[in-house]
Amino acid sequence: MEWSVAGRLPESGAVVSNHLSYLDILVYLSVRPFVMVAKSEVEHWPLLGKITQRAGTVYVQRGGGPSTYGAVNAAMAAAYRSGLPVLFFPEGTTTDGQSGVLPFRRGLFHSVLNEGVELRTAAVRYELVDSANEGASVARDVCWVGDDYLGPHLFRLLGLRGVKAEIQFGDEVRARGDRFVLSEGARGVVVEMCEGALVSELVGV
Repeated sequence: MEWSVAGRLPESGAVVSNHLSYLDILVYLSVRPFVMVAKSEVEHWPLLGKITQRAGTVYVQRGGGPSTYGAVNAAMAAAYRSGLPVLFFPEGTTTDGQSGVLPFRRGLFHSVLNEGVELRTAAVRYELVDSANEGASVARDVCWVGDDYLGPHLFRLLGLRGVKAEIQFGDEVRARGDRFVLSEGARGVVVEMCEGALVSELVGV
């Protein structure tokens, strides 16, 4: 697997990205150290669970409700104090990269405002560059979407050749009136980056 990176690497603060696969976590961590934010189930996954534990990941219980907010905010505050950039995926799930960027869930944007940290954006996309992958597709065999089981998907992914990841980092999101304004501004930038990558792919740029 190979990857390319465009844009200035974040040094601290928060980073939000679109989300295509469990592979996203490994790709971002290969670029530079991050504190990742992931759903609590990831902690118990084979292999990826151990990797994310060692990376100091903040695990968030989906649908935990108000009773979990205090613990999540405290964990996020500690993550920002680590000095590493904190990366999370506010879509809350993965997509196939072709159906657009989902609406952002706003909960974790509270921590960005509460701690007064910089917010940056990022976008990830994948490409199959080896002709040996006949019949395979990024949407089905790299992106992990819906009810696809982890084991069979991982088996297909490991059988691919010439998987290329492209990461683009955007500038700081400066519209910070509240979490609604902040999340919508961030999503708008991520959408622009993802749509730009898709257009380039379609026209062969």
